[in-house]
Amino acid sequence: MSKNLNLDDFGIYEGISEVIVTTIHGWTPNAAPMGIIRRKGKLFLRLFKGSTTYSNVLSEKMIVANVVWDPAMFVCSTFTDLEDSHFETVNFKGRNFVTLKNAQCWLAFECTNTKLTSDALVTELVPMKVHINKCIIRAPNRGLFGVIESCIHATRYQLTGEEKYLKLIKAYGDIVDKCGGDEEKEAMKLLYGLL
Repeated sequence: MSKNLNLDDFGIYEGISEVIVTTIHGWTPNAAPMGIIRRKGKLFLRLFKGSTTYSNVLSEKMIVANVVWDPAMFVCSTFTDLEDSHFETVNFKGRNFVTLKNAQCWLAFECTNTKLTSDALVTELVPMKVHINKCIIRAPNRGLFGVIESCIHATRYQLTGEEKYLKLIKAYGDIVDKCGGDEEKEAMKLLYGLL
């Protein structure tokens, strides 16, 4: 992969970019929303112990970051296993990996310099292959970001049972009701049904 790759062209900016990470182990694909961390030209991913993505990264040493604007996909991949029909298998230099068919673009990364702690791992991401499926010009929608924030707080609520996370989900749900389109509103209904 070229060292001149401009990650901005693929939606991965300085800070934390929310994507849906796909991994595979054996024949089983997995998808989960995650934040790709970009700091001073380096990319990282932090995974908590116990997740399927954590196990797959330890065994396969690669991930695919799928840039997605579909709010329901964020909700479904947070709480359920996606159907096989959502995935596409790609072979690159003898390695198979899975992508999301409906992603705007995807970036396959090798996971290197992985550091383990008692509850998580941090791995550096090195781009291997990138692909653009759709070039869509779309202004940010606060409703989509409200859905993403709600998913994050919903996973924290499931882990801790703390009521403060339900209040945060409600607050972001109000933003979705005010600013979101039909897709974002349907995604929030789906999320509420899964809590």
